[in-house]
Amino acid sequence: MKHVLRSAEFGVTLALLLASVLFLVDSLKLPGGEFDPLGPGAAPEMVASVLIVLCTIVLIRSVLTGLGRYSSFPADPSATGNDAAERTPRSLILFFCLLVAYILAFQYEAAHFVAITIVFVFLATIALRGWDSRSALVSAAVAVCLSVFLFFALTRFFVIRLPGAF
Repeated sequence: MKHVLRSAEFGVTLALLLASVLFLVDSLKLPGGEFDPLGPGAAPEMVASVLIVLCTIVLIRSVLTGLGRYSSFPADPSATGNDAAERTPRSLILFFCLLVAYILAFQYEAAHFVAITIVFVFLATIALRGWDSRSALVSAAVAVCLSVFLFFALTRFFVIRLPGAF
C-alpha cells in the first residue's frame, strides 16, 4: 500500500511540475509591457517558479523515501490512528484542481484578486492539512493576510495589473 501511495504522490507531483513548467514557458513568451516594467508575465512566472521548486522538493523526498534514506511515513499508518498517509494522493489531486480553478479565475477575471486568492489559499490549506476547527481558523487568517499583502505588493511595488486592481 505504501508503494501505491508514494507512486500516486510522485505521479501527481510530477504532473503538477510539468504543468508548472508549461505555464512558465508560456508566460515567458508574453511580450513586455508598455507601462508595466515587469510585463504581464511577471506574476505567472513567479507562481510557476515557486511551484517548480516545491514540486522538485517533493519529488526528491519521494525518491529518497523509496530508497529508504528518508522516511516521512510511519511504519504502519493504522498503528498511529492517523489517516494522513492515506489522504496524501487525494490531497494532491484536490490541490492541483484548485490550482487549475485559480488560474481559470484569473484568466476570466471572475472576481477581485483578493477574493480569488482568499478562497484559493483557504481551500488549498485545508486540502493539504486536513479539516479541524483550529486549522480552519488559522487558514482563514493566513488567507486574508496573505491575499491583502500580495495584492498591495504586486499592484503597488511591481505595478502588475490584477483582476479588480484598476
